[in-house]
Amino acid sequence: MTEPTTENTYLFKTIGIIGVGLLGGSIAAAARRRKIAKTVLGAGRNPSRMRAAQQSGLLDRGTTNIAETSAQSDLVIVCTPVNQIVQFIRTVAQHSRPGTIITDVGSTKQKICEELYGSLPEGVTFVASHPLAGSEKAGFEFADPNLFQHRPCVITPDASLPTEAVAKVKQFWEALGMHVLETSPEKHDQILAETSHLPHVVSSALAMSLTAENRKFTSTGFRDTTRIAAGDPSIWIDILLSNSKAVVNSIDKYTQSLHRLRDAIENHDENLLRQLLEDGKKNHDALNSARPQ
Repeated sequence: MTEPTTENTYLFKTIGIIGVGLLGGSIAAAARRRKIAKTVLGAGRNPSRMRAAQQSGLLDRGTTNIAETSAQSDLVIVCTPVNQIVQFIRTVAQHSRPGTIITDVGSTKQKICEELYGSLPEGVTFVASHPLAGSEKAGFEFADPNLFQHRPCVITPDASLPTEAVAKVKQFWEALGMHVLETSPEKHDQILAETSHLPHVVSSALAMSLTAENRKFTSTGFRDTTRIAAGDPSIWIDILLSNSKAVVNSIDKYTQSLHRLRDAIENHDENLLRQLLEDGKKNHDALNSARPQ
């Protein structure tokens, strides 16, 4: 006989999700399936979308009232576009009870942390997070409770933050199935420029290079390589511009690699071309051993 879930078994009594899109919806779905919170609240700007998210079973209550959601939550996850995160966290913090923890899903961290650490009301703690999971799709209709399974999540806490709050945020992402890595906001942005932001730029550039008359000749290779170019441009504009220096550095590094390949091909340098292609394959194959199972 299965024992009933009691309030003491939940990591949080109530979590609030600000911005119930793909990531916010997937957090809600995973939190429900894994019984991380007794109550899952959601808040957004569109009343009909919030009603639909509630009717779908993702949320116990969906509303446009961010203040009310914040006041009732023990943990608030801000899942808005990166250029809106600071303003929403300030709003959430103003209406939160002492002891409330706030985190986010922003793809860049340095600017957010510089503006928020040390500036929120006493008793309210913000711990910056970036779950490295997602899709080119958008909307809570595509919410996936397994989206975070075996994926990394980076947290960038400040040394001044309460250790209990940092530990709780780490527990939260681990409870969703993620493995948590910790680094500084600056280092995070440098790393993600190379591992996430550059790939989107490269995928978009490759998709841009395709002429209309050649589309019918594309197969799985081209489509797989350009898949992430299907992401929402407005979201990616915010990400790329908020991390512009690190992204430009990564583009320059990538361009150097591309030029080496170009020169080897142009000069019919088979030995160099083989070495470069083998280096690329080696780095790709190493990705599988780097990911926890």
